[in-house]
Amino acid sequence: MVNYTVRPPAARSKGKQENTFKRMLVSVLPWKGDDAAEMIRKTVFLGAVITFAVTGGTLIKDVSGEMIQKYVVDTQIQDIKDQASGGSLNLEEEIIEEIKSEKPYIREEMMSLYDINNDLLGWINVGGEDKIIDLPVVQTDNNDKYLNTDFYGNSSKSGTIFADYRCAFTRGMPSDFTILYGHNTYASTAFSKLGRYYYDKDNPDPNADKSISFYQKHPTITFDTLAQEGTYKIFAVCLFNTDEQYGEVYNYLRYGEPFKDKDDFNNYILDIMDRSCLLTDVDLTYGDEILCMSTCAFPISTDLRNSRYGIFARKVREGESAEVDVSKASRTYYWKGWEQLDNAGISSVYAKRTWDTSKLLSYQEN
Repeated sequence: MVNYTVRPPAARSKGKQENTFKRMLVSVLPWKGDDAAEMIRKTVFLGAVITFAVTGGTLIKDVSGEMIQKYVVDTQIQDIKDQASGGSLNLEEEIIEEIKSEKPYIREEMMSLYDINNDLLGWINVGGEDKIIDLPVVQTDNNDKYLNTDFYGNSSKSGTIFADYRCAFTRGMPSDFTILYGHNTYASTAFSKLGRYYYDKDNPDPNADKSISFYQKHPTITFDTLAQEGTYKIFAVCLFNTDEQYGEVYNYLRYGEPFKDKDDFNNYILDIMDRSCLLTDVDLTYGDEILCMSTCAFPISTDLRNSRYGIFARKVREGESAEVDVSKASRTYYWKGWEQLDNAGISSVYAKRTWDTSKLLSYQEN
């Protein structure tokens, strides 16, 4: 298990990094040199903040404050990553050499972020250039630290996207099963927008099938680690119960354990697909790298406050196209739920397996 630690502020590079306060202002205020799109984006954001502020109320003030803090931090981090991707590391040579000695496999575009926080594991993106989710991923020796800590180590209700501490990464490379956690917040930060894969309530098209429309737009995600880039095809969207008094609690997280053998892999995929409300054209086979993104599933219903979304994807294989035939995607109501769903008004009927098991290439039905 890689044991990452955060450097103390004194150990971080100085000199070439821009003044933090100035970076904060530049990231939220219209600034000389901004193009038209950037000016519009900042103006809309400031307008939203002002609307929140004048409306009043403790919750609204908390949410708006969290939005501002998260927006500023995320924008700074994204700018640093974009600059590094463009070849501008803004790091002294001795810092670069130190990082290379610690992580000889690290890709150059990750160095500036790694210098800020040595818990850096990679980067998650949903939506491509739309950057619906576009955030760093960290990992430490527990699953508590980053629940309420931002990338800079400051207190934050939105926390930071993090990998389960039990998931192994060897020389920056993941095993065949990885779990990423992120909050679902009122401020729509972190993993909040993953819920759109279950139901795209923000889709303005009145004719769209909101149960599959978000998937059809974004059937793949990218999860880049320190050592490699990775594109993943989403194959399942699930809603899980976490409270035994309401019915089955399925261990979809597996405690972060890799798959023991082909049967272990096949049985897990069968269980996940039996519980998926989304059917896709994505096939799977033993040896695929599986990524699970987990977040709270509110506010579907007050009766479902203890439920979780699980979004599952498998890595694009070497030599395989990343294209997905989204026209074959469909919503199914024949998935394994639990008793509480009836009280919440959610349809879930499961009498027998109805999805196409031939999509699981390493499995043969008896």
